This record gives sequence, C-alpha cells and structure tokens, in this order.
Amino acid sequence: MVVSKFEQLPDEIILDVCLYLRPFEIIDGFGQLNSRLGRTISQFRRHSDIHHLTLTQYQRWYSHLLPYTSKYITKLVLSNWNAPGEINLFNQSTKDYHTLREFLPSLTQLRLIDFSNDDVDILPKLAMIDKILIDIDALRPLQHSTKLLLDRYLFCSAFPFKEIRLWVGHNGIRLQHNTDLIINPYLEQLTIIVAHIDDLILLFKRSPNLIKIYAEINSFTSDEPKQYATAEVMPKKLTDFHIQTNDQKALTFDDLFVIVIHIPTIKLLSLDIETTDMDYADGLCWTLLTSRLPKLTRLYFRTRIWMGTGATCIDVSPFVESFARTNLPVICYSDSRVLHIDTIPYDMHEFETNMSVTTSPVVRYGKTTNPELYQRQARSVQSLFLCGRHERTFINDWLHVLNRFPCIQALDLTSVNIFDQTNSNDQLYLPRLLALRYVRSTRCKINIPFFLLLVTQSSITPCLRALTIMYGDLIYLCKRLPDTIFDRLKELWLFSSDTDGRIVIKDIDLLLQAFPSLRNFSFLMHSSRSINRHLEQIIEMILCSLPNLISFRMACRKGSFRVPSLVDNDVRKLWIKRILHVNQCEHVHLIIRRKEISIWK
Repeated sequence: MVVSKFEQLPDEIILDVCLYLRPFEIIDGFGQLNSRLGRTISQFRRHSDIHHLTLTQYQRWYSHLLPYTSKYITKLVLSNWNAPGEINLFNQSTKDYHTLREFLPSLTQLRLIDFSNDDVDILPKLAMIDKILIDIDALRPLQHSTKLLLDRYLFCSAFPFKEIRLWVGHNGIRLQHNTDLIINPYLEQLTIIVAHIDDLILLFKRSPNLIKIYAEINSFTSDEPKQYATAEVMPKKLTDFHIQTNDQKALTFDDLFVIVIHIPTIKLLSLDIETTDMDYADGLCWTLLTSRLPKLTRLYFRTRIWMGTGATCIDVSPFVESFARTNLPVICYSDSRVLHIDTIPYDMHEFETNMSVTTSPVVRYGKTTNPELYQRQARSVQSLFLCGRHERTFINDWLHVLNRFPCIQALDLTSVNIFDQTNSNDQLYLPRLLALRYVRSTRCKINIPFFLLLVTQSSITPCLRALTIMYGDLIYLCKRLPDTIFDRLKELWLFSSDTDGRIVIKDIDLLLQAFPSLRNFSFLMHSSRSINRHLEQIIEMILCSLPNLISFRMACRKGSFRVPSLVDNDVRKLWIKRILHVNQCEHVHLIIRRKEISIWK
C-alpha cells in the first residue's frame, strides 16, 4: 500500500515522528487537523515546555493553542533564559485569575527558569500545585525583598507543596528565623541552596515529613547560631540526603556528624565538600559516622581538602592507608594545594535527581583502595565539574577523566592550564553532552586543540549546542582561528571580568563571524565601563549579524549602560523597526534597565 497522506500513517510511526519535535510544534502542527490525530497526540498536550519559543511562537501558543489545551496541561515550563520576560508576560496575561489552577485546572508541576525580581507577582498564584521548580536568573542577583517573598510563599504559607526546587545561585537564600513556625506536612522532596547551616536546620523544622533533600550551603557565618540540630527537629522519614558546599568553612565534619546522627532513617548519603577540616581525610571518622546510621545502604562523598602550600604535590599514601583499614573504597589524588578523596565507583543511579561529580585532571595519577571498583564506568552522572586550578597539565589528563563519564549532559571546565598542543586519545565519545562551560584558561590562552576537539568534532559531541566561556579566552581563540566557524553552537554565554580588558568593535566582529548560527546570546560583564564607549554600535552589530537570533541579553554587575537611542519610547520604536526589520513593535519584547538590556523576538 502506498501512503499518500500523513494521516494514513499508523499511530506508532506518527508518535515516532513526534519524538523529534517539541510539544509546541506537535500541537501547532497536528492539534486541530482531525479527531484521530488529536487522540494520537493527546499525551503531548499535558506537558507544555515553551522556553525555547520565539516571541511570535509564544504569542501564537497563548492566543490560539492554549485555549483548547489548557484543561489538559499538567506540567508547564516558563523561562527567561532564552525568552527574556516570558514569565512576566505570562503572569500579566493571567492577572484576572487568583491562582494558576483556576486557569490550568490540571496543573501539578510548574518550572520557572531564570526567575527574576520582576516575577514575584506569580508567587501568590501557586496554591494547589504539587511541584514547584524555580531556578534563579544568573545575570540578575535577587533583591532582599524577593528572597523574603520566596521564603514566604514557598515555606511560610499554607500551600501544600509536595516538592520544591529553589536554586538561588548568588549567596543562597537566607530564611526568616524570627517569624512564627509554619509547618508543611506534605513536603517530601526539596532541592535548595541555603545561605547558612542555620537555614538548613530551619527547613527541617518546617518540613517534618521530608523524604529526600538535596541542599547546598553557600557560606560560613560567625554569627551566633539561631537553630540547633537536635533529634526533635530532624525529619523522621528522610531517606535520601545530599549536601554540598564550596565554602571551606561552611560545614565542618563535626557539624555534619551532629546533623546526620539525628537522622537514623538515612539510606542514601551523598556529600560534595570543599573544606580545610582534616577530619574529612580520616577513614576512622567516616567509619564512626556510618556506624550511627543503621539503615545506610550507600555512601558517596567527594571531598576537596585544602592543605598544601603550592610548592610540591601532596603525598596521598597515608590517606589511602587510612581508608584501606576501614574497607571504604576510595580514590585519593592531589595537586600542590588540594587533597581529593572520592568514594568509588561513581554510580549515582539510586538518586532520583540530576547528580554531579566534581573532580580534577590529576585523578589520572591517583591511588585507590579498590582498583576494580575504580575501573567501573560512571552511572547517572549528569554534570561533571573538572577543575585544573591553573596547574600545568596535559591534554590527555583531561581526556582520561572525560572518558570515564561518557553520559554527561553538562561539562564544566575551570582554571585550565594545558601546555601541550597534541593529544593521543581517539576514543572520546560524549553522545549526550549538550552544554560546555569553559571558564577560564590561564592568561586567557585557551588550548586550541583541546577546545576544537570538544566543540567542532560532531563524532565526539554530536548533541553539543551551548557554550559558556570568558570573553578574553574566546577573543584569543578567534584571533588565532580567523577562518573557523562554529556553526554547530546555537547558544553562547559570555562572561567578562576586569582582566578581559575593554570590549571593542573589531573583536566583536571576529566573534560574530565565528558564531553565525546563534539563536541565544547572553553577555554578562563586570563593569559597564568596558563597553559603554561603543555600546549602541555593538548591540546593532549583534542584532544585524545573527539572522537566527531569538534572544539577546546583556547585563553588568557594576555601573550602568548608556543607550540614548533606547530611552525615548518613540525613538525606540523607530530603532526597533530599523534594526530588527519588523513593522510592528509588538513582535519584539525589549527590556531596558540600568544594568540590563534584553531583546526577545
């Protein structure tokens, strides 16, 4: 039989086709053709992820598709990441509703990506939603008032949330300790960055029925403790406990011990700790801790213990012997300043969340208590953080680590100092890698062979689409590879500090020639002084040179942007028509602030 029409295809083949499309494209393309196709694609009406849409697509989704799918939507994703202002636009459109459940009656999960100070009005509308997942905008630090409102509506209201994710990257969230204690007996899973250890203990008091918690403690405070870890305040059902910190004083081993021994229900314990506390390097301390957890089935830890002087490498042999005596399988490795001790194997499949591993290229020279376990391939590790601490390394040191984590989706390379220009590794394959963060190289001199291996080789990273990099590193690269085009990359995040110097037109021109296919471009700089001299011209160059661009965001930490052409509303409309070639300004969403310029089109 010859099939001449799409609707003649069997349901199974139509559903296979849908796997290559986004939910918006499926509903927009097939949603109202006929009743049979409507039934076939009904499952895609339930999950509405619109964070990659153009402004025109978003307007079509809200005006034409949402009216007949709203009653089916169970999961909704809104984002300012690639669609600046989307959360606020959606909230303004639903201002006549007291809650989102009135508008979307089946909604059980809401995710807000790059939530900002402009979006707080959506918080009172979250009643009756089971799962709330909020990631904070990395370009715009939250105001104190916004953090208070997040605390109020997520943890101090009567909303019966069952799962909360609140990822506040800048300083974590400081909770209100002087308010009446409000308990949420329904909260079972929590992912959060808190400011201090006191905030974590307060969350235990507020959520007595927690089952899983994944927490980061941002920093140490010398203030008098406001909360104390006692058996009475600890959750009685907690089974999965992950805790991490990059502050060397935020969590001593004694602090950890006091918290953990009062939660005897823990089955999975995971830690990712940066510290100066040598108790973390003592196998007997870990044996004592685990002996107080009768239901513990698996212990994972990755510790980075600052103890060296920087003159010579740390001898790991005594620490390997310490853990060998306790039968804890670990790998010990070090550079000249930091001792790393990780449990092995890197198998995280028992955790029901995205798990990460922080390690170093010097792990290649480490010593282990169990070689067989160390050789096992990593499992269920979504993100890999690989820090070289600017110590001289070989390309193959880095590739050795990458080969051990073939299923990662995000790779973070920091403080890279690779001095050789060739590699002998032809086995690398990262089939799921979507995003590469390369921050930064020593003296901005990015290692070109290593970078090209990861970014240009589709046989190695076939799904790579996003790059985060320092401005100085990228310009160094573009100047040495003037004819290289990175057309695979669709998203670019640039960061600039004082050491990167001024942002000049000829360098921006090099950058735009190298990345002609960008759909999303974000640029965060330390000070507006580095760009204000040519700001308007640079913005116009970017918008006119990238035909596929959907969103452009520029922000600064210090100072303020000067854009005279965008201050007056009438002049702004003329500018939009001239630069973006649109007849109606409604097709462009423009945000102009002292420290931010964002365009979504």
